[in-house]
Amino acid sequence: MALATIADVEARLGRSLTVAETSKANAYLADASALFIQRAVQKFEVGKSTVRLFPKDGIIRLVQRPVIEVIEVKDLDGNAIDYTFDGHQSLYDLGDFRGVTVNYEHGSATIPQDVVGVVAGMVARTLSISPDAAAGVQQQSVGPFSQSYANWAVGAQVMLSPADAKVADYYRGLSFRSTSTLGNGNYGINYPNPTKFRRD
Repeated sequence: MALATIADVEARLGRSLTVAETSKANAYLADASALFIQRAVQKFEVGKSTVRLFPKDGIIRLVQRPVIEVIEVKDLDGNAIDYTFDGHQSLYDLGDFRGVTVNYEHGSATIPQDVVGVVAGMVARTLSISPDAAAGVQQQSVGPFSQSYANWAVGAQVMLSPADAKVADYYRGLSFRSTSTLGNGNYGINYPNPTKFRRD
């Protein structure tokens, strides 16, 4: 599901979309949402994840926020284990377990407004690209006049601008650039390797 709506895009364009634009916008919204989620390492919407984490001093910190419910915690052999949940993001009292698998529910029914703004803005920007640039034209000349298009505009690809990336990095940083990322091994200084945890 997209992190913004057609109405959000129209609000940023200041007009209603045509039928053809609406069809494109729906695809662009899905693309923009996927790019933002990948950069932010946050799903935002309500959902469930199953992750494998490695406790440090018996503590792990769950990445997806906010945590709604910790459904199940197991050791690597699939046995349920006891733990203490702080009601926010951390699980304690995991003892000497070298790895645990956690299934939990997370997210929010309301997408943050800055996220909505970025995703809708990415789509509005893409829809506003000149048809020539969208068709792949980089430069064209007529007599003594010439016109060039920005590299990002050519081909009409949905892209994160530097400002968009900063918003995504803010959410990413809340998860990984924190002294409370105990239990996520080197995730506190390096972004996670997708082979080290998985999502449903």
